[in-house]
Amino acid sequence: MPMQVRELTAPAAVFALIVTVVLIGALVIPFVSGGTTPEVTNLAAGQTNTDSVQITPNTEEGNIAVDGPGPGESKTVLIDKAHSNRLSDEKLSTLTNALVKSGHTVQILSREQARGPAWNESLRSADAVVIANPTQPYKSGQLAGLEKFADAGGRVTLLADPAAISVGGGLLGLSIQESSAQYTGLASSFGFAAQSGYLYNMHEYQNNFKSIYATTPAESRNPLSQGIDRVVLREAVAISTASAEPALNTVDRTVREPTRREATYTVAATSGNVAIVGDTDFMMPTNVYVADNEVLLGNLATFLVSGNKRPGAPATPDSNGAQNAGTSTGGAIPTAPTAPTAPRPGDGPSPSPVPESIIAPSE
Repeated sequence: MPMQVRELTAPAAVFALIVTVVLIGALVIPFVSGGTTPEVTNLAAGQTNTDSVQITPNTEEGNIAVDGPGPGESKTVLIDKAHSNRLSDEKLSTLTNALVKSGHTVQILSREQARGPAWNESLRSADAVVIANPTQPYKSGQLAGLEKFADAGGRVTLLADPAAISVGGGLLGLSIQESSAQYTGLASSFGFAAQSGYLYNMHEYQNNFKSIYATTPAESRNPLSQGIDRVVLREAVAISTASAEPALNTVDRTVREPTRREATYTVAATSGNVAIVGDTDFMMPTNVYVADNEVLLGNLATFLVSGNKRPGAPATPDSNGAQNAGTSTGGAIPTAPTAPTAPRPGDGPSPSPVPESIIAPSE
């Protein structure tokens, strides 16, 4: 038994001696060599320290220039909110501020101000109208009035985004709904249409693959193209052009979801007095001064106030229900003629509501 104890304690004593020598050497060597104890650095903390991350701020800035039709001439621009349009006040603010600062009037068109004959009455008092992502369809009479408005020289601008996805709860769990803009019969009547899905580019982009670049076609004279090198559009949609003139095309190798086809896509175009842009995010205050986005917004505002609309258009329907504003060239859906009805006692013309003006900062 004593032999077994010595066999066990001998290795332990040797190990303890080795550890003691190592510790004494670690303490004595710095004093003997004149050096200092090396500092231990927490590499993980250094890599995750936010102070060590260099973030380059966005220093781009510019001026949203709106070229007016003439000295002292003011135009009235309607913003359609009567069809549950998906356009935030934040996005709208950059356009309205630019227009108001240039001496023009911007008015919001509510649902009550677009019912029945009030729609044409509102258009008659305006020079231009902006329609963004309507989620309620336009009636045939509204489409006809809008076409007459454009045929008479009124300016129309359509803004399109990809379908909105909303997730909600219900009795059976989560529900996912896709809200697509109701452009059927609206954009197509002017010679173009917004395609489904969204655009992205995995080879050339800003920040993320959905922030794509678009440039002007070679030797373009389109009013939306002037002064633009390239713009940045976030989650844009492609525009199908039948008889429209492209104003902005994506760079090469852009893909459209869900087809996943690489190509160059048109994202802005004009057709006579009508313009369409396949994005609204470029209007955000945080995006408007990226690349040449402020030039695009200025060109869009200039387009809106550069028309020369014939007074009184679109005219009120005659006794047969037809529009008295000339022959349409855009192919809008015609309204069916209605037979005149005998007046009832107490009937009289109802006052048309006047859209509410937006008060923008004067600075």
